[in-house]
Amino acid sequence: MAYQALYRKYRPHCFDDFIDQNSVKQILINSLKNQKISHAYLFSGPRGIGKTSMAKIFAKAVNCLNFDENNDVCEKCDNCLECDNKSVDIIEIDAASNNGVDQIRELKNKINIVPSKLKYKVYIVDEVHMLSNSAFNALLKTLEEPPSHVIFILATTEFYEVPETIVSRCQCFSFSRISLNSLKNRLSYIAEKENIKIKEEVIQEIAVYSNGGLRDAIGMLDKLNSFTSNEITMDDFKNINSLISYEDIVNFYNYIFEKKYNEVLELINKIDSSGYDFKNFIERLMTYVRDLIVDYYVEDKKINYELKDNINLVFSLNELLNKLKDTVNPLIIVQIYILNYMNKSNEEVLGNNQNTSSISNINQQEQPKIISREINSSQKVEKTPENSAKLPKNSPKPDENIKNGNKMTINKVTEGIRINNALATADINIKKQVVSKWENLSDSFMDEKYGKVAQLLSDTTPMVVGNEYMILTCLSSGLIDNIYYNLVQTEDFLNNIIGNNVKIVVVLDNEFNTIKNKYIEDKKNNIIYQVQKESESLVSITEDNLINKALNIFGSEYVEIE
Repeated sequence: MAYQALYRKYRPHCFDDFIDQNSVKQILINSLKNQKISHAYLFSGPRGIGKTSMAKIFAKAVNCLNFDENNDVCEKCDNCLECDNKSVDIIEIDAASNNGVDQIRELKNKINIVPSKLKYKVYIVDEVHMLSNSAFNALLKTLEEPPSHVIFILATTEFYEVPETIVSRCQCFSFSRISLNSLKNRLSYIAEKENIKIKEEVIQEIAVYSNGGLRDAIGMLDKLNSFTSNEITMDDFKNINSLISYEDIVNFYNYIFEKKYNEVLELINKIDSSGYDFKNFIERLMTYVRDLIVDYYVEDKKINYELKDNINLVFSLNELLNKLKDTVNPLIIVQIYILNYMNKSNEEVLGNNQNTSSISNINQQEQPKIISREINSSQKVEKTPENSAKLPKNSPKPDENIKNGNKMTINKVTEGIRINNALATADINIKKQVVSKWENLSDSFMDEKYGKVAQLLSDTTPMVVGNEYMILTCLSSGLIDNIYYNLVQTEDFLNNIIGNNVKIVVVLDNEFNTIKNKYIEDKKNNIIYQVQKESESLVSITEDNLINKALNIFGSEYVEIE
């Protein structure tokens, strides 16, 4: 028998085989037990997490003759065996290659033919978001009222690109990434079954590398097993993927700030000789520094070197990435750029005007200056101008802030209204236009007026876009505060680059997942989102706001009000 790839060999064949996705699994099992089977389902989520596998199992389950006995497919009855042998009544369609209206019309012509052997004819349409608009329109009526013997299961990695007219006709299920522990356990199980000798640290790296995708993780294990007949080690993992170790990332970061030129050049040459992509290396370095900054803001962890230098390094690395896109010799560009960066003083790197600065550099006239430094707990610290935060006596009045388009934020009520309005007016075509312009934000980094907000926005991702409203996501609550603090200027900048007035709301990535899941649930319950009117949306940052925020961050013993 020909060799079978591990991800195919260990693909789930019943509900019990599935790891994670417990809520989806339980709902589907209950619907089968209670004979409440819908005519159409929509499975959405990242690639390689089990959407198509779940669709196949559900198709087998609705046809299983003994399902009620154990709340799972029996895998023994004639129908189960028929499904395992690629029954003609289970039709799988790849929408990426069959995305035209002619293919959908052909489907409609055949849909009234009764199943040849099974109880239900099940159509599994993978990557359904790839269908053309005319194909979607041709599918609408059939999807809403198919024959009683037909069930549709649509799968997509891009839920927001599926038209609402399709979504509203389906029961929607959102699949999540597989957890790190579940990935490790599954890889260990497969390695044991296949007699693959592999170090525990390599299983950990594979699980992290696959980013929640079980198919990618098993595929990597399969590739490593083919690479060596001995025990799989970390060196094997790095060699086969041309990876630079986490230790190298940390060392390179330290070399930059410690101005160790020889060590930096040696590591750059090592990356080049290994064949590793410089673009991937720079992105991993940016991610590492980003994580340090996020931990500083969110977890209150100590950060290596000055915060402003870390933030500026991220922006500089982003600029280096843009330069690498247009070069034929990335080695020279990386060498010269990094050495030049290390040779500059902080003032030269940050530039003389505020618009090229990081999010931590704010003009003293626009915001009270708050200075924080690490304090040894064994030292006695006196309140002096050098080690305390100073707040000015006179802050701009709220009316002046509004008039000048300066330093504003939005309250929680308005955040909720803007999220609702963005979802109510979401348009995938507008989103595509915005995303294409988002890639060019770096062109505005040096702009005297909008450079700062362009840098802030470059660390966000537009997730939902409508005519007037937009939901952005990011990883740091501190970044959200800074965007809201410069809200008027930010929205003014977006109006210029997008070409129409837009109101934004920014949420953390994990918060957006909650918003998305609620939206999907509301769609299932036929809840229609309608645009709500904003009232008192802008709230100025007053003196009291700033004093309270400084007191919360530094404590009363380190804050001095002038």
